Amino acid sequence: MTRNIFLELELFLDPPIDTVGAMKEHLEKEKTPDWNKRINNEPKYKTFVAKAKSYIADGCPSLEQQGKEARTEKYAELESQAKTIITSGVTERKVKNLVNDFIKFFREGTIKKLVPLESSSSNQSEDEFVVPASPASLKCDKPVSFTDMVKISDDLREVGKKDLYDLLGISQSNESEIPRKVKDLEKRVRDTSSTDYKKDVLNRLHGRCALYFKEKSHQKGYDVAKKRYRFDEFANKILKHYVDGWIEKKKTDWKQYHVLIDEVKKLEYTQDEAAWLVYEYFCHPSLSEKRKCPLPEMPKKGAGWGKHEVLRSHLVFLFNDSIEYHRSSNPRIKNKLQSVIEQLNEIDDPDSVGNTVKKIIEDLRTFWDKCKYDGIASIPLFKPTTLATALVSYPNLKNSFQHFTP
Repeated sequence: MTRNIFLELELFLDPPIDTVGAMKEHLEKEKTPDWNKRINNEPKYKTFVAKAKSYIADGCPSLEQQGKEARTEKYAELESQAKTIITSGVTERKVKNLVNDFIKFFREGTIKKLVPLESSSSNQSEDEFVVPASPASLKCDKPVSFTDMVKISDDLREVGKKDLYDLLGISQSNESEIPRKVKDLEKRVRDTSSTDYKKDVLNRLHGRCALYFKEKSHQKGYDVAKKRYRFDEFANKILKHYVDGWIEKKKTDWKQYHVLIDEVKKLEYTQDEAAWLVYEYFCHPSLSEKRKCPLPEMPKKGAGWGKHEVLRSHLVFLFNDSIEYHRSSNPRIKNKLQSVIEQLNEIDDPDSVGNTVKKIIEDLRTFWDKCKYDGIASIPLFKPTTLATALVSYPNLKNSFQHFTP
């Protein structure tokens, strides 16, 4: 098979350079100096430099044809992965990972066009956070409190019903039947034996029905509370753990905030509803200062690892080398190493580098201990010679990696 210089040197394809003079200048003045800087961290760039020099010496043959063929091949690969993402569900994280995988070949706009995020009231602007609008399905001046909804839910569980409409035996839209059904429930309470513990349960539930279905506004209060009940449960168990940290740091994590919106969508809310509920819980002006988090701010583009960029290069080199080292090992090991590289590439806040790398290493230690227990760790996680040199400038970090040696 004829080798393609665009693919061998991982050259940009959107569009590919198609004139000899421009390609010669690009390779000599832009790419080769950059590759030379990276040779110590990633040996493949030494090969890139040699191949570029040879290609220029040959007069850059078949340039236009190779460019078209390379773009066709890579774009087909991009489309295939984009279709997989669309099938499984487009999320911000998946789109970001796809961009990271193909940004060396295509413009960000070209990639994102294939995996459009739903238009949403999360309003994830390119530059700033925009407050979402409250969807009609959740608008209510006085919804039933979550505390009361928990009590109602507990009572309904005792009688095997999912909500008050189910208890009355009608659909939510059949409002005209509600008064008669409430009277039927009252009779059922009277007819229930005083020795039956369910009598008290039914009596409490009848009181709720009589109150909530007496007036339209009260019924709306119950309907909205029922609609948001799954979220309120989630918030009470999960979201509450983020509040103190974000208030203490005076910073609402942009990425995590939007991940939480995706999690809320899984509770069968629309994008608009999920965006509003998360905003309302963390940032709404009506909240007391004890729980009101700052509006999330999008990390500055290009912040990445900042002053720690050299460390990133060392770590990525170390893990790439380990993937190659474990070419014949159990796929679990190779997949884990690849996932670590993805986690490293996702870091976009220099201030979070230390804690994030620490968490990654701790998680990796747990994984490696499990591999040893399962008997699939036949060789060290890292090639000893590589480990000895890759982190020589980071003695503390190097010590943390000794856990992965025999």
